[in-house]
Amino acid sequence: MALFLEEIPLKTTYSFRSKIDILPHIVVPWHYHPEFELIYIEKSKGTLIVGDCIDKFTDEDMIFLGPNVPHVMTNEESYYQKDPNLKAKARVIHFKKEIFGNNLLGLPELDKINLFLEKSSRGFRVQGTTKTKIVSILNDLHEAKGAVRIILLLQILNLLSEDKNEIYLASEAFVESFKHSSNQKLYNVYEYVSKHFQETIDLESAAKVANLSKTAFCRFIKTKTNKTFSEFLNEMRINYAQKLLVDGKLTIAQIAYECGFNSPSYFNKQFKNYTGLTPQTARLQAKKNSMYRFYK
Repeated sequence: MALFLEEIPLKTTYSFRSKIDILPHIVVPWHYHPEFELIYIEKSKGTLIVGDCIDKFTDEDMIFLGPNVPHVMTNEESYYQKDPNLKAKARVIHFKKEIFGNNLLGLPELDKINLFLEKSSRGFRVQGTTKTKIVSILNDLHEAKGAVRIILLLQILNLLSEDKNEIYLASEAFVESFKHSSNQKLYNVYEYVSKHFQETIDLESAAKVANLSKTAFCRFIKTKTNKTFSEFLNEMRINYAQKLLVDGKLTIAQIAYECGFNSPSYFNKQFKNYTGLTPQTARLQAKKNSMYRFYK
């Protein structure tokens, strides 16, 4: 499937879009758009892919995305079984930086917001009190009229710019590779790996996605990502493994297989090569950091 450029429709009386989606399941494909996006998932569960980040989302999650970051959200299988009691509900804001003009964002009072928007290209999760405050503003913003809409949007951006606990999603390497490339083949490879990383992926199958020979494909991946295909694939798997280690629901052996590794020992080796830590140490550190944030 080709990466889809989503056109964000606007009413002529508004400079940015605020909407509430209530659907049987999420239907947007692998896509990108030039707008910033804030998503508050009131009710829904599934898998989130932002660039090279593969994660889970659930009720009351909040995500902020910079412009042109490829992303997709897919519900759990139960949402596709036509259960009338199961709905996906989300509040979404789309806006372009241009709505503020150069003069407004050039004001020294808005330096933090300007910097925040510039660094949001990786996308991130919003948590804690920042999320709680933004949810209350979202409730007002959707019904607001006139200048109040802009004021409320600036309040949200101010909260985000002051938050120190955001969790970034896509890697810096991913963002850099897409800054210098609009190559559809690379988009297709990211999408293919994101969907099949839990399975066995051989070089020949991946090369077919890019419509290249195996030799040409290896050269292509190395040029675009500065990694071999094996390194590229393992990095995406380990990024997902780190999320599962923090979640704490699966054993390390279960995580290894869940992430597409064919043995726990190989997973442990690759994880340490990539992070400098064993999976067990990474889990203990994550638990310690979580307790510190709770008591802070």
